[in-house]
Amino acid sequence: MSYRSIFRQSQFLAYRVLALAWLIPVALPLGAQEQSTVIYESSYFEQYNPVSLSDMIRNIPGGESILRRGGGQGGSNNRGFGAFDAQVLIDGRRMSGKINNMSTALARIQAAQVERIELIRGNAEGLDIRNEGIIYNVILQEGAGDSSSGFLDLGVTEIDGMSTEPAVLASYNATGGALEFGVSYQYETRPRLNKVSEDILNPDRTPREFRSLFSANTQANHIVTGNVGYEFQNGAVLQLNGLYSDNERVEDRLEDQFLIGSRGVRIAKSIEEGEFSYLNQEVEIGGDLEFDVANLGRLKTMFVVNRRENEDDIYQDIIANSIASRLFSSVADYDEGETVVRSAMTSVIGRHTLEYGAEAAFNTLDRNFAFNSDPLQNAIVEEDRYEVFVTHSMQLTDKISLQSALTEEYSKIFQDREGQTNVRSFRYLKPRVELRYDLTSTDQFRLLAERTVSQLNLNEFVASRNVEDDLINFGNPDLEPESVSSYSLGYERRFANDGGSIELKALYEDFSEHIDKILIGTDDSGVGNIGSAWRKNIEVNLNTRFGFIGFPTAVLTLSYTYEDSETTDPFTGEKRKLRFTTPDYFQVNFRHDVEGTDFAYGFNAHRRSGRLRQDVSLFEVTDFEIHLGTAFVEYNVTPNVKIRFAGAHFLNEDGRIFDKTFYEGNIADGVVRRVDVQDWTIDPDYVLSLQATF
Repeated sequence: MSYRSIFRQSQFLAYRVLALAWLIPVALPLGAQEQSTVIYESSYFEQYNPVSLSDMIRNIPGGESILRRGGGQGGSNNRGFGAFDAQVLIDGRRMSGKINNMSTALARIQAAQVERIELIRGNAEGLDIRNEGIIYNVILQEGAGDSSSGFLDLGVTEIDGMSTEPAVLASYNATGGALEFGVSYQYETRPRLNKVSEDILNPDRTPREFRSLFSANTQANHIVTGNVGYEFQNGAVLQLNGLYSDNERVEDRLEDQFLIGSRGVRIAKSIEEGEFSYLNQEVEIGGDLEFDVANLGRLKTMFVVNRRENEDDIYQDIIANSIASRLFSSVADYDEGETVVRSAMTSVIGRHTLEYGAEAAFNTLDRNFAFNSDPLQNAIVEEDRYEVFVTHSMQLTDKISLQSALTEEYSKIFQDREGQTNVRSFRYLKPRVELRYDLTSTDQFRLLAERTVSQLNLNEFVASRNVEDDLINFGNPDLEPESVSSYSLGYERRFANDGGSIELKALYEDFSEHIDKILIGTDDSGVGNIGSAWRKNIEVNLNTRFGFIGFPTAVLTLSYTYEDSETTDPFTGEKRKLRFTTPDYFQVNFRHDVEGTDFAYGFNAHRRSGRLRQDVSLFEVTDFEIHLGTAFVEYNVTPNVKIRFAGAHFLNEDGRIFDKTFYEGNIADGVVRRVDVQDWTIDPDYVLSLQATF
């Protein structure tokens, strides 16, 4: 019997065991027990002079990492809602949006609107959320009569060699009886200046050419959002939200190219100019309705409808001997759409909580594209996905809680490319079991086993241009989702007197139909499935206050992740690590709200070890330098007005070196064409901003 057959049989047996584990708790004694929850009242944050909800979360030990992940919500990159990824809830609810997700709301919610923040360390039954860590549940103040408030954030960004760019965020919220509504406008530019020094080497790594690249990136994003909520007299709650955005990103590239003569003398060869333009418009409407259904429980229904119109234009010209000629062009116009409806019923029977329901998601992509002078081609990709789910949660003892879930997913993918159609159907069973054990009131162990299925990016079915490698990623009509069986063990300890916490987590993942680059034709590549793979990592997160040395409002966050992996390369047949795997990753964040003053300062930085990437004709090694992300100072002029000055990349140490070996045809043939060594740096940027509530 082959290893693969044994593995399939063991997987089937594991699923039966998980299903049995889901059924057993139903027969256990009934009762009730509150989950392990840490509560931060609004009065706790007064010492930090917060202006927005973001200010409040970052002053909770471990909160800064939540903000870096944008609230943990997958947003538009994951199709459908599912039950994962949300780490920040508002009044126990996820935001019923994809483009307009929680990460866009954290800065718009004012500190004065918040009553308390709950850190849910249990299984979060009744919330339709599956999160193996901590969930931040933000409880807002209930409206008392008619009230209104506003928030304004004005800023400017300065980068030497670029024009000064403004930014603005303005929001207004009001309450009138049972009605609440809000509206906001945001204009952001996010400028960045990249500089690249590149040595082009012969196959024996002797100098051939030198290139100096200057790349200026600017954006002009206009984003309007609105939300309205109403609570009916029977307890039903209706929430609606909407978003419209008009976005433009432009990258201007100028590359001076030189030949290397005798004694290393640089001889001017040519100039390469590039103009990349990415335009899109987005519209989204979402909402949720929650109400009691007789004695059955409470029903939550969420929906979202969004549409995007995109236009990507890439033009590269080369100027040699004062004569300009077109080097490359790529144009793509594509419309994307998503419609999702999810409905879940929550029923509580003693110690038992049942959540059951269904979700339907419909995604479309209509893309027109062309490379160079090729005629325009059209591709249409559609996916219809349905899932039914049931989750059972219960408190086995005062210290042990168990949550088990079973989801069945059905999907159909249709593709039409220039009249050639392809239709495929998939069906997956996704079990999940999580056990939490509170050793003490501050120590918790978490054990999780689950199977997940990836959500495909429809754009990977269609060809696109890889600018940095001068390669075309060919579309793959046979791409299918990868499934992952994962097993993790976690431990969390919260220190006394809000002194911080430490978390340890060990994770092992086993992949089937792993998604990576595969061979297309004889010497081209595209995204596809390469078979089995595995990955394991160990993660340590330490958050501590400096109260033990007399600075209780200073918070230090340290994170370290070790990762290892293995798969079989589809081009060479050799074992290698997963694409973009980083064996060691270290992060540090420090913030100090100076006691007895209105000042605060801090910084964040990270360091990662090198990583590998392999394609059909490319082998790349990347080395990273220390990245000092941001250093800042803040001053509260009044309780409602804050000034902030921040700098990033100003030590010029946010660099990375790419060592790329290009091969003739397939890398398996071993014929080296050239070697590129690129040294990337990002010029410093400085941001001055003012935040005010009124």
